[in-house]
Amino acid sequence: KFEFRMVGSADSVASPNTTLNAIVAEARKYLGVKYVWGGNGFNGIDCSGLTKAAHAAVGIYIDRWSGHQAIGGKAVGSVAEAKPGDIICYSGHVAIYIGNERVIHAPHTGDIVKEATVYLKDIIAIRRYW
Repeated sequence: KFEFRMVGSADSVASPNTTLNAIVAEARKYLGVKYVWGGNGFNGIDCSGLTKAAHAAVGIYIDRWSGHQAIGGKAVGSVAEAKPGDIICYSGHVAIYIGNERVIHAPHTGDIVKEATVYLKDIIAIRRYW
């Protein structure tokens, strides 16, 4: 299903800073929510559900699967170039970059959505969808 958004004027387009702050703010709403594989809401969520929900809150629709999220959007060359709202991709895992080498992510079964330090050596891609 494709969704199209009409924009009436340049004044109605959100700035990149507004968008990235909104993505991070949405991800923060999930802090403390339990990890549930395949989950996509406040009763339980997994890593790609979190990244999808945070982007959908600002009208950006991305694929649900972490593997697809790791190849979509625009490539970001390094953590030094990453901005809050970018997706940090690992093998089978994704997280929302929030700045200062920190992410919000849903790590694994038995854990909760939380902030963590970026695992620099394990990054396979950084993607930007905004």
